[in-house]
Amino acid sequence: MKNNFSQKFALFSLAMLLEIAINTAFAGKLTAQPSSALLNQEIIEPGEVVGEKVNFKPPKVGAPENRKGGASRGTNCSRSQKSLKALLPTSNLGLTVEKYPTFFVYVPPISTQLAEFELREGNDSTVVYKTRFMVPATTGVVNFSLPPNKTLQPLEIGKSYKWSFSIICDSEDRSKDLFVEGWVQRIEPSSTLASQIEKAKPRDRPALYAESGIWYETLMTLAELRYSYPQDSSLVAEWTELLESVGLNNIAQEPLVPSSKKDQANR
Repeated sequence: MKNNFSQKFALFSLAMLLEIAINTAFAGKLTAQPSSALLNQEIIEPGEVVGEKVNFKPPKVGAPENRKGGASRGTNCSRSQKSLKALLPTSNLGLTVEKYPTFFVYVPPISTQLAEFELREGNDSTVVYKTRFMVPATTGVVNFSLPPNKTLQPLEIGKSYKWSFSIICDSEDRSKDLFVEGWVQRIEPSSTLASQIEKAKPRDRPALYAESGIWYETLMTLAELRYSYPQDSSLVAEWTELLESVGLNNIAQEPLVPSSKKDQANR
């Protein structure tokens, strides 16, 4: 009888041990193997935005090459071997869909902050807009916008405008100016693009403009994202790749200098 009880107890104990071992192994497997859904999710760091890759496709339009600035003669106010430069494609002409677009220029280390912007109708001598203002003392890429007010008519669709940006080194001798010139042409966006832009998240808009070859808004929307998410390395990388794709390698790493909204409004 005693032997019979011992055998049954031994079998019961063995069964319990097997059950415990199986449950432990199964639980360990659940803990060690994450679900495929988690494996396929992209991990996004706080403050980081993810969107379509910006791939600028330049349109078949062009203008005289003059992205690189200079001075006519004499001693200027530059403190660096780097020159004033317009952020434009190699054609030196950029398309826009805005009535009052935003322009970007790299300003090297200089001894003065007085600048002048001028807009003309094509090669015509007619000045559409002209203003002077102070650029930030910080070296880097600055931006300035045409003011949407009654004194300036919106850019006409299909018309090319020539613009110039100058650093006034000596107000009594303008031949010492640092200057750069560029072109802008406003176009009507296709109904497809307009619909896509309206529905797109801000992070996806630079790619949509770039795909359509619209330079000024590609640059502006990407810059706005960088201002909003200054710690996002993916935006810095896309900005760098965009500038390098149009031959602006030597300023691709230069910092973006935010401009004052108040200053923009008063110009």
